[in-house]
Amino acid sequence: MLVAENPIVIVGCADDNYSMPLATTMSSVIAHVSSQLQVVICIIADKITQANKKKILKSLNKPNVIIEWLVPDEAKLTNAIISRHITIAAYYRILISELLPAKYQKAIYLDSDVIVKTNIEKLWDTKIADNYVLAVQDMDIDAAYVSSSKGLQNYQKLRIAPNCKYFNSGVLVINIEKWRRDNLSQKIIDYINNNQQYIRWHDQDAMNAVIAGRWGELDPRWNSQAVIHSYSSWKETSLTEEMYHNVINNSYIVHFSSSAKPWKLGCKHPNRMLFFQYIDLTAWAGWRITFIRKIWLKVKDMMKEKGILFSQA
Repeated sequence: MLVAENPIVIVGCADDNYSMPLATTMSSVIAHVSSQLQVVICIIADKITQANKKKILKSLNKPNVIIEWLVPDEAKLTNAIISRHITIAAYYRILISELLPAKYQKAIYLDSDVIVKTNIEKLWDTKIADNYVLAVQDMDIDAAYVSSSKGLQNYQKLRIAPNCKYFNSGVLVINIEKWRRDNLSQKIIDYINNNQQYIRWHDQDAMNAVIAGRWGELDPRWNSQAVIHSYSSWKETSLTEEMYHNVINNSYIVHFSSSAKPWKLGCKHPNRMLFFQYIDLTAWAGWRITFIRKIWLKVKDMMKEKGILFSQA
C-alpha cells in the first residue's frame, strides 16, 4: 500500500542545459526508494524546451512519484552574479520556501550534478531541529571555514566567528517552515544585493553569510564533493581519518562539484561512470561521449565563449 501521508519532498533546479543531468539525479533518487513510499519531485525551472520537459517526465514516470513544476520569479534575482559555469538557475534554490506549496514544511534540495547511491529516506528522517538547513561542510580545505582563504571575504564585517564552518550548498535538508517564518529567502536576496563586492561563490556565499552558525552538520557521506579526491591523505583535509575513508569508499551521495562534469569533456572523477549507470534509467538512456559528440562539445565550448548557448543534446 502506497504511503502518501508524509511524502519525501525533493527539489531540483535546472535550465535547459541541465535537463539531462537533473533527470539522472532524480532517477538515482527513485532507484533506491521503496515503491511503497510516495516521492514528490519539485522542479524549479524556466525556459526548458517542451522536448526536454517530456523527456524528464518520461524519465521519472513511476507510480509513487509526483512531479510538480515551479516557475521562479527571476526578477527577484536581477543582481545575481553568474559565470560561464554558474547560471541564474543556481540561484533558484534561494526561492524554494516561496515557491513550494504551503503544505510542504520540509524538503531535500539536490544539485543536478549529484548521484544518490542509497535510500534517501535515511536523509529525510534526519532530525532538523531548529536549524535552517542541514548540510555538509565544504571539503575544500581552503573553504572549510568562513575565515578560510575561499570562505567569506567579509566574515569579520559580519561579525561571524572565524571558526564557523562553511557549508557546501549542493545537498541541503531545508526547514521550509522556518525559512518562511523568518522570511529567509528575502534576507539572502538582500545580502546578494548589498554585498556584490564580497561574493565569490555565488548563492552559496550568500546562504553561508546569512545562515552562519544556524545550520546543522550532516554526515559528510551525504555530500562527497569532487575535491576530496585531490587529497592524498586525510591529514590534508578538515575531516577525521574515519570520515575521510568513509567519504572516499562509502559515500551516500557523489557530488560532481567541480567544473568537470561526467557529461562534459575532460572529467577525471573516479566515479564518473556512475553517472552513466543512472542516465541509462532515463529517457536519455545510452547517451555517451562519442567521438562525434566530442567534436560537437568542443564546438559548443567555443560558441559559449562567444556567448552563444545551446540546449543539452
